[in-house]
Amino acid sequence: AGELVILGTTGSDDFPVPSTGLISQFQGGPAYGPVQGSPNSFDFQDGVDIFLLKINPTGTAITAGTFYGTSAANEGLNIGLAKNYGDHARGEVIVDANDNIFIASTAPAGTDPSQAFVASFTSNLQTQRWVTPVGGSGKEAGLGVKVAGNGDVYLTGGTTSNDMPATSGAKFPTYYGGTDGFIARLNSSGVLQRVTYLGTGNMDMSFFIDIDKYGAVYAYGQTLGLWPTTVGTWSTTAGGQFVVKLNADLSQLIFSSKFGSANNFVNLVPTAFNVDECLNILLSGWGGAVNGGNLGGNTNNLPVTTDAVQSTTDGSDFYFLVLKQNAQSVLYATFFGGTAAEHVDGGTSRFAPDGTIYQAVCAACSNGTFPTTAGVVSPTRMSNNCNLGVIKIDFETSVTADASIDYDADVDTLCDNLRVKFTNNSKNANQYFWNFGNGQTSTANEPTVIFTKGTWNIKLIAIDTVCDIMDSTTIQITHDQGIFPEAQFSTEYFSCDRLFEVKVFNESIDSQIHEWRFGNSGLQFGDTLSYNFSSPGPHTIRLVAYDTTCGTSDTTYQVVQFDADWPGPEVSVAPDSCKDGRVRVNVTYGVDTVGYIYRWTFHNGVQDTGRVATYRLPATGTYNVHLDLVDTICNAVYGYDFTSAVTRMDQRLWIPNAFTPNGDGRNEVLTIAGNDCFPGDHFVILNSFGSVVFETDEPFKEFWDGTFDGKPVQQDTYVYRFETEDGDVYGYVQVIY
Repeated sequence: AGELVILGTTGSDDFPVPSTGLISQFQGGPAYGPVQGSPNSFDFQDGVDIFLLKINPTGTAITAGTFYGTSAANEGLNIGLAKNYGDHARGEVIVDANDNIFIASTAPAGTDPSQAFVASFTSNLQTQRWVTPVGGSGKEAGLGVKVAGNGDVYLTGGTTSNDMPATSGAKFPTYYGGTDGFIARLNSSGVLQRVTYLGTGNMDMSFFIDIDKYGAVYAYGQTLGLWPTTVGTWSTTAGGQFVVKLNADLSQLIFSSKFGSANNFVNLVPTAFNVDECLNILLSGWGGAVNGGNLGGNTNNLPVTTDAVQSTTDGSDFYFLVLKQNAQSVLYATFFGGTAAEHVDGGTSRFAPDGTIYQAVCAACSNGTFPTTAGVVSPTRMSNNCNLGVIKIDFETSVTADASIDYDADVDTLCDNLRVKFTNNSKNANQYFWNFGNGQTSTANEPTVIFTKGTWNIKLIAIDTVCDIMDSTTIQITHDQGIFPEAQFSTEYFSCDRLFEVKVFNESIDSQIHEWRFGNSGLQFGDTLSYNFSSPGPHTIRLVAYDTTCGTSDTTYQVVQFDADWPGPEVSVAPDSCKDGRVRVNVTYGVDTVGYIYRWTFHNGVQDTGRVATYRLPATGTYNVHLDLVDTICNAVYGYDFTSAVTRMDQRLWIPNAFTPNGDGRNEVLTIAGNDCFPGDHFVILNSFGSVVFETDEPFKEFWDGTFDGKPVQQDTYVYRFETEDGDVYGYVQVIY
């Protein structure tokens, strides 16, 4: 575990292959260089072999290796179907779950300069398990290989053969023309089972293949034709790159998508491809100046997402794309590159199963730039020519479990129990499992659960069943008290009340029935009651509050005390200062006296009310008078009999007939004297035209100063009218300066 397996092509007879390998000696082959038509200045005078190496996890030693080839041919060179820069050396190596090694590559076969093949080796590279050529009468290139969970092996590449074997039952059994892509399925022993074409009749080449966890097969490649797409699949209007998905036996097409900037134009040379555990489709490629002279193309006008690492391109950059399951939509797309024309010299890079890509790049060529991040081994270029750049991007989809409780809105106490509705804020999950720690579980999104008293640890597991990933979180609830009724009430009464009445008002909490007992009385029910005791007390009031839902109750008590009898207020006859024939009294109040009513009965049977009786005795004399004080608060009546000496003098009023408001400080105002005991006195002064120049309702306090509207009136005689209970009085007054 952790070893690195390398597939390549070499023309070196001293290449460091261990002597224990399947083929430990370089076999070579016919010379292949510019004279023999090599398009990329390859110069292999002794021919080439494929090599396979295993390096230990620390990179310090070769643990296994082998050459793979014969002296009669140049294995590992794609001479017939090299369409892009670096295609001549393309192939792929993978390792299955049993550490068996598989390679896809190209080798001559008879007069055919290039035929695809797939081979399998033991982990120590000492034994070839099997090898299977795949091709027809034309040319082939073997570019990608994958092993399914059941051991089936899938090979992809390109072909010009119209007679590929084992096409019966395939979705596309017929050669389209030009160069077609193909997918071949072999069993675990290397026996060819089925081959399907992929094409349009123009140049079509399949570079990568992958298998999802359910066994479906995906391919990624280039096209110069009008690539067909399926309904419901994301695609651009035109494009020179395709992605397809077929079922495991290659008999059904599940979807077909294309993307790019134009038809009959490739943007990318494919470099990596993966279908992750979430069934998202991840791919990368480069395009631009380095592919000139081949299929050409550039990275201009490819779609990017708003969260792209790099949203613009100079036309010669790397490009990364992530499609949602079954190519429903674009999840992520970005450019990556500097001022140089980034590319790959024919190799492939890998996405990890979790969606992380590890991309090797020919970077910062010709003194160009390449973006790097802080803390890396080499943040700047080490060569003025091409440098090895490495890109790592994490496209992994993660699940976040997040459970919470809104204690204000989603928690209720039911008797001894607690009812809780949980809030689920998890991300990227489509299935949930709750364990409430009390023997209850749930698969609901936001369940409602009832807890008894105790401390409970609740665990939420959020699951993405597509990606087969999950996350969990735990929250704790402590429930140590239930809801019980709380009996409470208020009272309203006056301690002096002679009827001993009390009002009670229920203020209990969480109760529905309220049972009252006043002293030793029978039971009464209700929320607001009145009750009259028969004595001052003290008296005990009991309230029992019942919660009929939970079958619980609470009891509370209050004591009320009324005052014993008292003789009432002291009443005495007031001095007769007004001499108006009315009887006035002085009252020394006790407690609770705001509600007194005065009821008078005079010697002649006349009755009257009020603190001061409105009735005036007809003449000066001594009279017997009865007064009842009615206390409406204490519900009591106090009677008083007394003899009162009364003086009656009517029209006690003195108004001067002249005054001199001339500013000498004497007689400046019209001062009135007399009986000021009457309510409702009114005094008016008019000029000779009948206009009011002075008016007051307090004639014994407010005096005329001889002005009107703030200005002195003229010297003249003025008429006045004094309105009083004894009758109106008229007269004249002179203003003299």
